[in-house]
Amino acid sequence: MLILLTILFEIKAQVKISNSSGVINTESVLHLESTPNNKGLLLTRISLQATNLAAPLASHSAGMVVYNTATAGTSPNNVTPGLYYNNGTAWVKLSTKKPQIGDIKNSFQSADHNGWYLLNGRTVSTLAVNPRARASALGFAVILPDATDRYLKNTSGSDNMGTASGSDTFTLTQANLPNVTFTGTTNTTGSHTHTYTDNPANSTTNGVAAGTNNPVSNAASVNDTTASSGAHTHSLSFSLGSSQAVSLKPDNIITNVFIYLGN
Repeated sequence: MLILLTILFEIKAQVKISNSSGVINTESVLHLESTPNNKGLLLTRISLQATNLAAPLASHSAGMVVYNTATAGTSPNNVTPGLYYNNGTAWVKLSTKKPQIGDIKNSFQSADHNGWYLLNGRTVSTLAVNPRARASALGFAVILPDATDRYLKNTSGSDNMGTASGSDTFTLTQANLPNVTFTGTTNTTGSHTHTYTDNPANSTTNGVAAGTNNPVSNAASVNDTTASSGAHTHSLSFSLGSSQAVSLKPDNIITNVFIYLGN
């Protein structure tokens, strides 16, 4: 078998390892194949000491791939069992991102799924046992926060995690208005008087019915004048707005908010 592989390598510049005959993939350097198709590739299993140490290899070699079996080293250079590749200066673990308990995400999903629970203000007691315990560990022993119609805000360090606050509108006060002074005055009327007639002729026009007597001490008709009011002005005032609240909602796309509590 070794001789055959050597011959194939020398003639084709490629190697195929298989338990059956077949054409070597021309794009590959090493072609693995099994019939039936039920076998895998078992990588070298070694015990790494830390991500920054090449050992047990003599030196770092970019592109090297191994399966580490050890749990060793100290953070941030510790290693745990799994696939690692070498980038020339350190070992890097190959892994897929897994959500952590308490992670938050926005989604177009409409219901709980794969350990993600809708933040809709539900009572924690309605959750399954494990998610209920994890919610309680996060500080939500009674209800989950309600993210309905709310944006997420980073903590200032003095507020409580998961607390709903804020408003989607605000109302301006006088102190919020620009620093503008409104002034004005009416035109002066100047010095003036008003006249009236005492004991007018009996007529409906003058407010006295014909044939009746005026309630005055004598029958003489007298014109008189009121005292002068002197030059004067009238004050004025300004009325601004109607205290209508201002909306804080910018253009947006609607999603649901979920928290990861696992299964």
